[in-house]
Amino acid sequence: MYEIEIIAHFSAAHRLREYKGKCEQLHGHNYRVHVAVRAHSPGKGGMVIDFIELKEISGEVLDRLDHRFLNDQPPFDKIEPSAENVAAHIFEEIARRMGTRAGMLHSISVWESETSRATFMRD
Repeated sequence: MYEIEIIAHFSAAHRLREYKGKCEQLHGHNYRVHVAVRAHSPGKGGMVIDFIELKEISGEVLDRLDHRFLNDQPPFDKIEPSAENVAAHIFEEIARRMGTRAGMLHSISVWESETSRATFMRD
C-alpha cells in the first residue's frame, strides 16, 4: 500500500453554538490540514497522484474557507463548525473534486493547534 500526503493551511474564525466554555465565543485558528491518499500501486508515471494536482484540488476547497467566519459558510451555517465537522466537510469536497479517483482519498486531518486535531477517514 502506498500513501502520499500533502499539508495545507487556512485561517478562519468560528464559534461553537452548542459548547459551554471559551470556544462558544468568537475565536480563530490557523488550521493545518493533512490530506492523505492511498493506493495499492502507483499509476501512470509511477505516482499515486501528482502532488501538484492534489494541492490544487485541496486549495480549491480550502480557499472557500480561508479568512471566513465558518458559521456563515455552508454547511456550517446549519451544523457545528467543530474540527470533526470541518474535517468531514473537507473530505467530502475533495472527494467530489477527485471524481472517479475519490476512492483513493483516505483521510483528512484538521489541526486547530499544535496539539489538537480531528481526523475523518473512510471506514
